[in-house]
Amino acid sequence: MAPAPAPTPAATPAPAPVAAALGPLADYPDPARPIPAGQANFARFVRYSQASARQAAQGAELPSAVLSDPVALDGKRRRCAAGEQLVAVIDLDPAGGIFAPPATPAKQPGLALGLAVLREAGVEIAWLSDLATVQSGALRTALEQSGLDPRGQDIISLRREEGDAKDQRRANLAGIACIIAIAGDERTDFDTRFKYLRSPEAGAGIEPLIGDGWFLIEPLLGQ
Repeated sequence: MAPAPAPTPAATPAPAPVAAALGPLADYPDPARPIPAGQANFARFVRYSQASARQAAQGAELPSAVLSDPVALDGKRRRCAAGEQLVAVIDLDPAGGIFAPPATPAKQPGLALGLAVLREAGVEIAWLSDLATVQSGALRTALEQSGLDPRGQDIISLRREEGDAKDQRRANLAGIACIIAIAGDERTDFDTRFKYLRSPEAGAGIEPLIGDGWFLIEPLLGQ
């Protein structure tokens, strides 16, 4: 009698896609926790960063939100290597000023959900400001009380001394991680060179990044 054939090994299940792992957080914004009026670009920032995380999970090399040339305004970006930690940067400073942490920040459940979406996708959040580092505790408290960083786990990058420019701190972060998106309320939050353009035409090469890595949003914690 011929021996019975060996059982066929069970197929190893394919890894679940990022969207499936996110579960109910995959769709944003959630009608049950709406975002404030005027924050449609924040939702775009979240969805762009989430899509980037999905691509990275599949091994894609992503374009950075940081320009590759410190002088040229050609719009060419750094390339992120596969496996680099993904970071989404949010500039807190209001146009022409420095962020002041509110003593009693309002809860922001809709915005907090968007940031939770990104953390679940493996994206770290970095908060950037010219606020002095001695105010780091007040900033942490405001982020926790508002629900934007309830566990105090995000990166915060504040001014350590005079001349400690945000552009340099952002570049330093880009040297050790992949900055996939930047959100702020003015163009200089993405690159200080916007401040020195002689005409709008001079920035034609970098303007297309608005909405494609750079996102103009209203301040998340007020002015």
